Amino acid sequence: MNKYITVIFCLGNFLCFSQTKIDSLIKLINVAKHDTEIINLNFKLMNEYSNTDPNKAVSLAKQNLILCKKNIFKLYKGYSHYAYYLSITLNLKDALINYQFAEKECEKTIDLNERDKQLAYIYDRLGSINSNLQNHSKAIAYSKKAIYISEQLNDKSDIAKYNINAANYYFLASQIDSALEHYKIAEKGYLQINDSINLQAVFNGFGNAYFEKKDYKKALEYFQKSYTLILKLTPNDLSNIAIAYENIGETSAKMGDYNLGLANCLKAQNIFKQLNDKTSLYITYESIAKIYEQLGEFQKSNDYLKKYVNLKDSVFDEDTKNTIHEMSEKYESDKKEKENLVLTLENKNKSQIIYFALGGCLLLFGLVFFIYRGYRIKQKANHLLEEKNEIINHQKHLVEEQHQDITDSIKYAQRIQGAILPPKNMWEKILPSSFVLYMPKDILSGDFYWIEETEDYIYVAAADCTGHGVPGALISIVNFNLLNKAVLEKKLVTPSEILDTVNILLTESLHQTIGESAVRDGMDVALIAIHKHSNEVLFSGANNPIYIVSHGELKQIKGDKFPVGAFVEDQMQKFTTKRFTVEKGDSIYLFSDGFADQFGGEKGKKYKYNPFQEKLKEITDLPLIEQSGKMEAEFLKWKGNHEQVDDVLLIGIKIG
Repeated sequence: MNKYITVIFCLGNFLCFSQTKIDSLIKLINVAKHDTEIINLNFKLMNEYSNTDPNKAVSLAKQNLILCKKNIFKLYKGYSHYAYYLSITLNLKDALINYQFAEKECEKTIDLNERDKQLAYIYDRLGSINSNLQNHSKAIAYSKKAIYISEQLNDKSDIAKYNINAANYYFLASQIDSALEHYKIAEKGYLQINDSINLQAVFNGFGNAYFEKKDYKKALEYFQKSYTLILKLTPNDLSNIAIAYENIGETSAKMGDYNLGLANCLKAQNIFKQLNDKTSLYITYESIAKIYEQLGEFQKSNDYLKKYVNLKDSVFDEDTKNTIHEMSEKYESDKKEKENLVLTLENKNKSQIIYFALGGCLLLFGLVFFIYRGYRIKQKANHLLEEKNEIINHQKHLVEEQHQDITDSIKYAQRIQGAILPPKNMWEKILPSSFVLYMPKDILSGDFYWIEETEDYIYVAAADCTGHGVPGALISIVNFNLLNKAVLEKKLVTPSEILDTVNILLTESLHQTIGESAVRDGMDVALIAIHKHSNEVLFSGANNPIYIVSHGELKQIKGDKFPVGAFVEDQMQKFTTKRFTVEKGDSIYLFSDGFADQFGGEKGKKYKYNPFQEKLKEITDLPLIEQSGKMEAEFLKWKGNHEQVDDVLLIGIKIG
């Protein structure tokens, strides 16, 4: 299937003018009196070269960046343009580095609106490049940053643009449900600003996503919407028309309408031949071969399968030759540039070299004695140094092996810890109107989230075990299993009964006793039980509260002031259950202390709970996926370059 993913971006107004326009800009550059004037003209000139001669644009952008550095003028723009032209010539790793330089320079910009607008663009481009490098998780992370900034600026066009790009990255990462959420936001945005051109790309994205979910009816509906817009807005865009035919054809075939599928794929084939688009053509050959097989016309299916194989091999051979040719040209170009530089230097410095050579000879004779004497001393020192280096290298090798063994063990432990946490499909099945924001400080985490259901109740817990990393992870696994045991085996109902039982079982498991002076390992936890057939919610907490947001007001329900797995004044304490009712549309939030305790901001202070509560009130009416994204972006923005101090866990539940 032609799953064409369109990443939408802009660097400026890339319009392809005539050679006259290029000549006119070159004349203006030649008579310009100031470097800053030349820099601004170069930005325009490289835009003109972008479609006609991309390599020329790269060379010009590189020269312009040097000029920007020299004058300390529009450095972020110089890096950004150079990175962009590197990316369109597929020098992706160099483009990535230069966009990161652009990000740093952009942060120094005094004009906040200009800074934020450019930062959002840079994050979006970093997302695109990471996606092309198959780093889909990084692409998604950068895309979220771009969305957050565009939302702060209330730039509707950018919000829609960055959401469709995020949707595409989620699609490529096979996170189809997340992709659909962002396509919906993009669709809403483009409808608001009446942008039908980009709406066509959104419809195509919907079609691809639903095709992956095997919802072929919806996929066909969106592919047809995309096709209708193409015919209306860009009827001469043969490439997109052919893609639409192929997508409609393959989807129709999946729905059992093989004749309609074949008719559309044959139309796509004819256009791809006309455009000499060999890559799309061999993909379409494969689709046609499959449809003929379904129709029982095996000879035709075999013929198209041969066409598919032959053309695919041909494209691969052609791509290989082109790559070799490009590498050869680049080598020759670099070689010629270096030769010219050497010749220039030779002609310029020929007379100086003669004088320097004569003076050098005199100095050489004077230095020979000292060099020989130093050589003998150095020989002895080198012999001793080699012996020491052998010892150091051996020790280094041992340390590296041990470090690698430890890292491998921790990563394996991470897989074990991840396996015990509730899988996403289980969580969404039990509690679809919810989200979990889970950000461990290290590879392993002391925080964990837990969910179970019985005939009458849904149980949800957000827990923070003693420590983080390896110690916290070990305690989290023990406590996770004890919660399961209390609910599933012992059939306990109220949260206080469950926590009392876990308290006893934990002290027994860790061989703690009342009056023991050793360190007590336990957990802070918020545990709720939502009644399936009424509006009642039961809550019990060990040090941790929960928040209820109703009609824009936030109410805190506090837990008991002692943890699970510890003793107060040598007595095993009993937990209490608090009961309350909720209404449709209310939100419940469970959390650990990692978010509020994070250091950051301009003064490097803690985030604290009051801003945390205000942020939850601010986002509570948003869709759940947006709530999670907003809170993650808020945390990362506050943290900045500071180290994360603790594991972060936040669970949001919308009462339906």
